[in-house]
Amino acid sequence: MDTTAVHREIDLLRAVIDNLAGGVIVADTDGRFLLFNSAAEKILGVGAPALDPAKWTETYGCYLPDAVTPCPPDQLPLARVLKGEEIVDDRLYIRNPRQANGVWLSVDGKPFKENRGAIWGGMVVLHDISENIQSEQSLHSTSSTLSALIDSHEAAILVENEKRLVVQVNQAFCDLFDIPISPAEYLGTDCTTSAEQVKNLFADPRGFVDGIEELLRNRSTVMNEKLHLADGRMMERDFIPVFIDKEYRGQVWQYRDVTRREQVRQRFRVYERLCTALEQTADSVVITDRKGIIEYVNPAFETITGYGRDEVLGKTPQILKSGKHDAEFYLTLWSEVLAGRPFKGTIVNKKKSGDLYWSQQTITPVKNTEGNITHFISVMKDITELLKQKEQEASLRVAREVQQRFYRARVSAPGFDVAGAAVTADETGGDYFDFITLPNGALCIAIGDVSGHGVGAALVMAETRAYLRSFAASCEDIAELLGRVNRALAADLLSDRFVTLLLCCLDPGAGTLTYASAGHEPGYVLNESGEILTVMKATGPPLGLSGGTTYRPGSQSRLAPGHMLLLVTDGITDAVSPDEALYGEARAIEYVRAHRQQPSSAIVNGLCGAIEVFVGDRSLQDDIAAVVIKAM
Repeated sequence: MDTTAVHREIDLLRAVIDNLAGGVIVADTDGRFLLFNSAAEKILGVGAPALDPAKWTETYGCYLPDAVTPCPPDQLPLARVLKGEEIVDDRLYIRNPRQANGVWLSVDGKPFKENRGAIWGGMVVLHDISENIQSEQSLHSTSSTLSALIDSHEAAILVENEKRLVVQVNQAFCDLFDIPISPAEYLGTDCTTSAEQVKNLFADPRGFVDGIEELLRNRSTVMNEKLHLADGRMMERDFIPVFIDKEYRGQVWQYRDVTRREQVRQRFRVYERLCTALEQTADSVVITDRKGIIEYVNPAFETITGYGRDEVLGKTPQILKSGKHDAEFYLTLWSEVLAGRPFKGTIVNKKKSGDLYWSQQTITPVKNTEGNITHFISVMKDITELLKQKEQEASLRVAREVQQRFYRARVSAPGFDVAGAAVTADETGGDYFDFITLPNGALCIAIGDVSGHGVGAALVMAETRAYLRSFAASCEDIAELLGRVNRALAADLLSDRFVTLLLCCLDPGAGTLTYASAGHEPGYVLNESGEILTVMKATGPPLGLSGGTTYRPGSQSRLAPGHMLLLVTDGITDAVSPDEALYGEARAIEYVRAHRQQPSSAIVNGLCGAIEVFVGDRSLQDDIAAVVIKAM
């Protein structure tokens, strides 16, 4: 045998072994230690004195796996290896003065043979598995389970010399790369050729080979490099260059199949995201076991119900029972979920305070891998405010329909084309126009504006209309009519509410027009060319401010054929465009003048439409109304 080559190989192995965490002991057939690395001394607690193999058990404190019976010297792993036996994961217990607490070892070993098969020595590798055994006995959390799962995977190890020839390889490496020969037969293999042979196992074959070549060029340690296999598995690779006296002597490759670990980590990431979602969702979430015992509630449950988490864990959802559902309802609910079908419905629940709330609830059965129901997940959305909002919206729609009917009253005035139109800023509004036939046969034209808009303004508008129509049945003087309505409203309205109202009295036979105005926007009489003949200014303050106010009539006008009466609310004149321009009286009059040949209904509807176009994206900020009367 070439002893120089042997010593050279031992030197390489010694350097490699010094980089490993496991204890390594090499001895010749006489039991003389040729290599005893520092890890082995640390694990055993005793170094490498020259000993008769028969003294090994006593010196190192070697016991069988029962941790009580001393291991016979001839049954020690190294003694068996020197006899030619290969050992895999042989368990040994060490206890001596330096290791008084005891150490559990997993021992792998193999004999060294000459080319002719004669044994000249052997090697054992010691792994301290004390922590693993203790962890297996005291595992108490998912995190520990995951760590134990990762630790249980043994790395595939390949040692190459500087010529890229295999000098050491384990079975895990052969298994991982589907190498059909034993580790012993694989020794001496050219790894350049081998890499080409196994590259197709990887998702990127060329990248696998190029990556090896780059690592060999750089000769820098790289740990935990991720590699993807063609079959979907994931692998981690460590590259450790070996230098002896600053001379490059080869490298160690370690490969680990981390597919399972990454899957577990991914599941934990999904679990964490789900937990975050449950904790942050605005909907109430309750998880119970099959018997309905609460095991989890999220913060939204505490906020909605008023119950703290500690108050409900271990109890059933019956604490929320409102008494608004009969036994048949709950029988139907349980029959659905116990049959494995989700239940969906609206349930009235009771808060800790005793207040009731409406919940849109989904109860979903959770099954295990055998298909058996183990838990129920209940997601409850508090829809109390939503139901109230829908109820209010329905009421507003009814109110709007009623209000719109006010504007559809038919009017007949021989010789005159009469029309009005209104658009509200909200569902309902406070702008008002009306046509009332007085006892003497004259036509009373009313246009008004309640301060503000919305539901409150609409209610005041309806009240004003009712008073006006009631008093008009017995009063032909429009100034007196304003006074009566004012006295009635002053007794009803709050201090921040008032009504502007302009009344015109048209005598169709005579063609005369008189008016009285309680603080309203001016009205206009236009001639056949659209020029202003009369401006109807206010003849008194708005209604509702003071019950003692007296109103006087304004001047009388005559509506000859082609003349027009224009009445508007301030929602038209005060409309503002996106560039802050004011619509104003002049634009309103100009619009009527330009469209004076059209019917009155077309003019008022067109004017309201022009306002909506003018304000654009700003939308209406106030209600709008207009009345046009044309003398034919």
